[in-house]
Amino acid sequence: MSASKRQLNRLLGTSFAMLLATTLGGLAQVAERGADVENPAGLVEVSLGDWGVKTALAKDLSVGIADVPLTVAVPAALAADVCPVSGEDLEQQEVISPTRTCAAKSLTDGLRDEVRKQVQPQ
Repeated sequence: MSASKRQLNRLLGTSFAMLLATTLGGLAQVAERGADVENPAGLVEVSLGDWGVKTALAKDLSVGIADVPLTVAVPAALAADVCPVSGEDLEQQEVISPTRTCAAKSLTDGLRDEVRKQVQPQ
């Protein structure tokens, strides 16, 4: 291969590498900004489908079972308290998707307060 061909190949390779790095960097920034727009507070969607949790909430809040929402958005620390997942698991979900989810299996005062805000707005 001639010297000029080697120089051309090197130049093309370098240009392609720079283009690829710029494009991937831009995509990463877009994805990061998108996550902030979709869930700026970093809340977790907690499912309230567990029958024990749902009926206890309805009783405690003096509402019908149908009035208890299917999900409630809560801070990650509260979600880790009521769901059978660790805070680390919830953090890992955030890497994959801005919407983190779990299913409540226990009831705390914090969860009760968050549901109350939805069921009985002031």
